[in-house]
Amino acid sequence: MKKEFIKSHLKKKSQSKLALSISLFIVLLTSTGYIFNSKGIIFLFYISCFAFFYNFVIQFLLEKFDI
Repeated sequence: MKKEFIKSHLKKKSQSKLALSISLFIVLLTSTGYIFNSKGIIFLFYISCFAFFYNFVIQFLLEKFDI
């Protein structure tokens, strides 16, 4: 049972790191105005910033309460 818990925790940590890196890439891509400079991209930037900070908090909590 403990091995399954540790495996699940490590899986969550790796998924969190992947989500954090993808959201950081999207934030950087939309913040530079690389795609288009429109209201839709600005809205996408705010959504991706929210997703980035959400994933950052999750990653921080997973690292803080490490097994």
